Amino acid sequence: MSVAVKPIQSEFGLSNLEVGWVLSAFILGYGVVQLPVGVLTDRMGPHRLLALSLFLWSALHGLTALAQQLSWPPYWSVLQALMVVRFVMGVAQATVLPCANKTIARWMAPDERASANALSMMGLGIGGGITPPLTVALIVLYGWQAPFLIAAVVGVALSAFWLWFGRNTPEEHPQVSQGELAHIRGAPKAAVALRTPTPWRALLTNRSTWCLALSYGMAGYPSYVFFTWFYLYLVNARNVDVRAGGYWSALPYLAIATMVPLGGRLSDWLSIRWGKRRGRLSVVLFGALTASALIVIGSRLEDARAAVVLLSIGAGFHLFAQTPSWAASIDLAPSHSATLFAIMNTMAQAIGAAAPVLTPLIAERFGWNSALDFAAFMAAMAGVFWIFVRPEKPLG
Repeated sequence: MSVAVKPIQSEFGLSNLEVGWVLSAFILGYGVVQLPVGVLTDRMGPHRLLALSLFLWSALHGLTALAQQLSWPPYWSVLQALMVVRFVMGVAQATVLPCANKTIARWMAPDERASANALSMMGLGIGGGITPPLTVALIVLYGWQAPFLIAAVVGVALSAFWLWFGRNTPEEHPQVSQGELAHIRGAPKAAVALRTPTPWRALLTNRSTWCLALSYGMAGYPSYVFFTWFYLYLVNARNVDVRAGGYWSALPYLAIATMVPLGGRLSDWLSIRWGKRRGRLSVVLFGALTASALIVIGSRLEDARAAVVLLSIGAGFHLFAQTPSWAASIDLAPSHSATLFAIMNTMAQAIGAAAPVLTPLIAERFGWNSALDFAAFMAAMAGVFWIFVRPEKPLG
């Protein structure tokens, strides 16, 4: 959508602020159901829930392509149709990260969790790297509806594959050997418990929970600046050609695909040697401060190509700094990691939802440098809040 929104904006005469509302609608839907979805994931397990989520996500991509047919002038505009479909799509997609986190909690040994989460999130970088140039090419050839229809078909196929292949626990999967199962079950017993009451008091009165949630929330803002406005920034502010912008806007995702696995592996490696607190915190602080500096410097470079490269590396370091947060949700609450992650992700969406709307407002009034400076500040604050997280002390 962040790429297709350019021709959508032109076809339907949408302003930058209206584009921001379309982009934010998804984030609002995604964030408003995070907590119930997290609890549901802990209760049901991730297998069928993730398959259902992917199927609905795919169907809603198809509906996005039919936004004009869903409108009913003068009572129901294309803008309203797009916002409603994107909001419901956010609701449908809300299970994905809690399900991924829960799967890792059940399938991975304790000293491999940050690495596994990083490999899971590497898909974000790979998919994001492929999607912008492919989307631009499809739009040029067949119109802006084409990438949404293709995503719908591919998503339904992947949903069927996951339903067939996936399982809630290693014990349920016929291809898991006894040796692999013994390695996985080096994890605490609580990590494999299927149904236990949610310890709300322990979760909501623990300082680590709230500091981790605030850190992840602050990080949500710059993430959504990159995910929603980077392509339009290149085309509108840097005057990059529309097709070239599709290739350049893939760079942040390629940087993410490279840096996230490094962050996860480094977090696990340092945690073994220095302990979980120092090991995870050092990765967060290094990544957050480096990302903040690169965003500030990159936004001020005159040369568009050099600016894009630095900003993209900044995005990579920003997600590099998030890998300890995903692992810490399992460290703190092994058998309720999806619920804790949902608390974190609710905060990320609550703060991140402001990015698509606030970014063009700041840029219009104070310039794009100021808009990106604010994103850099939020990235740095994510590191500051992590100082108070104690991943070595699981919730009582």
